[in-house]
Amino acid sequence: MDDVLRQAEALLRFSGEVENRMAESGLGGVTGVIERYVQLRQALDRLSQRELDWAKGEVDRLIATLTAVADQLEQLRAIKLAIVDPN
Repeated sequence: MDDVLRQAEALLRFSGEVENRMAESGLGGVTGVIERYVQLRQALDRLSQRELDWAKGEVDRLIATLTAVADQLEQLRAIKLAIVDPN
């Protein structure tokens, strides 16, 4: 029975420590963490997977375009160096 009481007390202390740490982090304790989780879920629910996939595709296409432009600029630089300073 003493072991059970010690375990319960240790668990209560830990629970209090978690509450304090969350409060000290500016989250308003465990309740604040849960409220922020709910807010985050609600915000994410407003974004569809289709919208996220579209945006990711646009970014990927832009990266590909910019990479091609960078490659072309590098080739232009090499040509310029070969013509201006062939040695």
